[in-house]
Amino acid sequence: MQFIEKEICDYTESIWKSILSLEAKPAENGSANTNNNYALAGCIQITGAWSGTVTVDYPMSLAKQVASIMFDLHGEPVGIEMLQDALGELTNMTGGNIKSLLPEPCFLSLPAVAVTESAMRIPGSELVSKVTFQCNGENFQVSLLKKVDEK
Repeated sequence: MQFIEKEICDYTESIWKSILSLEAKPAENGSANTNNNYALAGCIQITGAWSGTVTVDYPMSLAKQVASIMFDLHGEPVGIEMLQDALGELTNMTGGNIKSLLPEPCFLSLPAVAVTESAMRIPGSELVSKVTFQCNGENFQVSLLKKVDEK
């Protein structure tokens, strides 16, 4: 199965434009510009005919912008629960779109969002595709990982 960077780019750009009215574009030079200073990570599991995980890693400043837009806060403080809800929803939409490309039947878990000091790591999986995006001068990453068959 050949994946997927183009589809990840198309879906991510579309979600960010339609839901947030923000431009999210693939970073020039791929992940070379990654700031590696992620503060929140969203993840959603895919199970069934294909098993793996979609992760999205965000810096805190971008996460606050996203939550502020989603909850129409107009400069009011953004609490951790709002950050997690907003990023969980973006992770869910991203995962759902990627799931549509996979062999059926496949199912999505509920999204999970955690505060972290680095990009999300999923033991027992291998990286299929990772795209770094830029939005308002900040980088964030969308990754697709496939569950490794145990021997």
